[in-house]
Amino acid sequence: MPTSLPFSPAWLAFGQAAQSASRSGDRLRIIEAAGLRIDLTAQAQSDALDNAAQGLLAQQDFDAARAQLYDGGQANWTERRQAWHTALRADNPPPAVAQAILAERERVRRFVREVDQSGMYTGVLHLGIGGSDWGPRMVTRALRHHGLHRDIQFASNVDSHAVADAIGQLDPRRTLVIIASKSFTTTEPLANAEVAMNWLRDAGVEDPIKHVVAITANVDAALDFGISPDRVFRFWDWVGGRYSLWSAIGLPIALALGSDTLDQLLSGAAAMDQHFLQAPLRKNAPLQMALAGLANRSVLGYATLAITPYDSRLLHLVPWAQQLEMESLGKVATRDGTPVGVPTGPVVWGMPGTDCQHTFFQWLHQDTTGAPVDFIVCEQPDHAYARHHNMLIANCLAQRSALLRGKSYEEALLETREHEPDARRAELLARHRVHPGGRPSNLIVLPRLDAYSLGALLALYEHKVFAQGALWGINPFDQWGVEFGKLLAKRIIRELDAPSADAGGDQDPSTRYWIDSLSRR
Repeated sequence: MPTSLPFSPAWLAFGQAAQSASRSGDRLRIIEAAGLRIDLTAQAQSDALDNAAQGLLAQQDFDAARAQLYDGGQANWTERRQAWHTALRADNPPPAVAQAILAERERVRRFVREVDQSGMYTGVLHLGIGGSDWGPRMVTRALRHHGLHRDIQFASNVDSHAVADAIGQLDPRRTLVIIASKSFTTTEPLANAEVAMNWLRDAGVEDPIKHVVAITANVDAALDFGISPDRVFRFWDWVGGRYSLWSAIGLPIALALGSDTLDQLLSGAAAMDQHFLQAPLRKNAPLQMALAGLANRSVLGYATLAITPYDSRLLHLVPWAQQLEMESLGKVATRDGTPVGVPTGPVVWGMPGTDCQHTFFQWLHQDTTGAPVDFIVCEQPDHAYARHHNMLIANCLAQRSALLRGKSYEEALLETREHEPDARRAELLARHRVHPGGRPSNLIVLPRLDAYSLGALLALYEHKVFAQGALWGINPFDQWGVEFGKLLAKRIIRELDAPSADAGGDQDPSTRYWIDSLSRR
């Protein structure tokens, strides 16, 4: 069982080594993994830190935790389940689940072939939320430059403005509706499904349920909804929602971009799986990113992580990563129920470059704290404007360099004196131009944005998060905070629907006031 971190010998050694490690970026440090190049030069590094990391991995029994992930042990130990998303993308899944995975994989491909051959659907309306939404939404947005087979619209929010906007782009007579919900009880997709069914009926669709497919772990509930068994695609309880992209949840990707694209996405992720399993410590990209993140969050005091993909096609990568990291690592209790005792998962935020530079980089450069940054860029673009891509790369590299190098008062003063003859004013202005520097970052370089590289990138982040969970001693696969909020929302919905129900109760004064006030609107 992993040891609680505070005051444990390996943690104390790791913390001391991280505090004293160099952050000057003088030692080039690039790892190649599944076709990606990950540059960790701007992270804290030293031989002592490497040795301390090895000790921490041993103390926290990391090898056993990783083996559980791949072998189907109870990696999700609070819910007594496997977390076997690596099996979903393997060419040869583990024997215990191979038949089920390969059969469902083939069902998805066969359905896509049939839909393509029939030409029945020109549009797809995808109704999911969280892990059932962000993965397919992000991938289809990122890869649509290769050509869409059919229009696809996503609606996740229970705010019906979202589903109204989505259906407004589609022809109801030629639209396939996908209801994606692991439990098939989630409020948002089922509420939006009701809107979609009425939309189909109002358009004169004779049998609306024939336009609907389900993707769920609760097959019986989907059948009770009226969906035909041959249109219910399954994934399993051992697939976490935010890790479910690799399951039948990938169906909308295949419908929009083709089954070959989905297969390449799985292949890229599987290649990263093998790298994470086999690469030694110093050359293991997810593990090194995890260790750097551990040092930044728990030792050096950085509360947040900015992700800035310098590629507009990766617009939805940040919210996908927010869910992955913050839902996985926003935990405080270890396996034996005791507090971790050190800060865990950071706040994840960001947006694509170069827009981000004109939005929040001022804070990154000169705030007293700042934040680590993951820069992501593609070596080759998929457009013909070579100079524009050079400008994009230049901005990415320049911002990263500026965060690392900083600018001293003496350097700023020399610059200011070149155009300010008043010595006192030059000294004053120089104070405003000081950059602390030493800000940690990663640079992740994709050869180009294709399905294989994107799959590898997503798996890189998944394994980084898993490794951090193992090292902190927390479970990255449950989400009790989310479940608590859902439970409270169900009760408040009942009160808003029937104001006399549960009047008073144990609501706090503010919640009670707003339930009473808004139920009368």
